[in-house]
Amino acid sequence: MSPLSATEILFTVAEPTRLRILNCLAAAPLFVSDLQDVLDLPQPTVSRHLQVLRRAELVRDTPIAQFVLYRLRRDAGAAGRLLSAILDAVVQDDAGMRGEREQAGHRSRSLTHARVQEPQAIRALTRAKRPT
Repeated sequence: MSPLSATEILFTVAEPTRLRILNCLAAAPLFVSDLQDVLDLPQPTVSRHLQVLRRAELVRDTPIAQFVLYRLRRDAGAAGRLLSAILDAVVQDDAGMRGEREQAGHRSRSLTHARVQEPQAIRALTRAKRPT
């Protein structure tokens, strides 16, 4: 897939829910459930917008156990600079966006480590209980 033009990036980011999702991901990588909680949106809505952002190559996903972790693609080119400028502007000018970004950062710090470590601990226990 070829990189998006500035017009395509602006068109993709102009949808308010997608802008809010990108704003949260600017704070930290998040799971769908984190985005649901911070943005107070249903899972299908969040997933649908993440799919659009993934196809536009503005976010990337990493499967972790039964979860998928989403993060911003931090490209160094013109597309990355444009996205960074947009996200910097919204957090400076909009108290609601600033609050959501802070919530997202807090949620990521408090829950991500536990989710990633928990499946590993369960696998270790399961292996320990297996008969030899």
